[in-house]
Amino acid sequence: MAQSPLKLELLVPHNPVTLSKADLVKLDSGAKGPVLSITLLYRITNTGKQAVEIRHGGDESTNSLSIQGPGAANIPYLGPMTADYRMGEKVTIGPGESQEFQIKGLVYGARNMSRWSITKAGDYEAILKFSSRTGRKVTTLTSNPTQFSVVIK
Repeated sequence: MAQSPLKLELLVPHNPVTLSKADLVKLDSGAKGPVLSITLLYRITNTGKQAVEIRHGGDESTNSLSIQGPGAANIPYLGPMTADYRMGEKVTIGPGESQEFQIKGLVYGARNMSRWSITKAGDYEAILKFSSRTGRKVTTLTSNPTQFSVVIK
C-alpha cells in the first residue's frame, strides 16, 4: 500500500488551559457535557505533488482522540444513533497546502458523540487519529503526541 502524502499534526494551546470548578465533570452515570473551554486544532498538510481529496465531518470521517493525564476521563457514547447517512464535506488539499480543523470540547468518534473530560489540573498528552473515506479509498492518519496543561481557578 502506498504511503499517504498527507501528514496530520495536532495543535494544542501553548498556554495552560484555565478551567473553573464548574467545568470539571464528576465521573458518574449522569456525567454530561464536554469541556467546552478546551479547543484543539489539527492540521492536515499535503506533502505530495498532486491535490488530495478527503471528506471531513459526517459519517465519512472519524476522529479518534486519546488523552492521557492525571484527570483524563473517557466518556464513550453508548446510546442509540439514527440510521440516516450524513455526508461529509469534500475538502481538497493542494500540493504543499494545509487545512486546519477544530475539536471543540474534546469530542471524538462517530458523529463526535463521545468525549473526553478533565477532572483534575495537570499535564496531559493527546494523540489524534483521523480517518476519511472517499469512495472506496480510506485514508487514516495519526498525529504526533502533543502536551497541554490544565489549571483550575
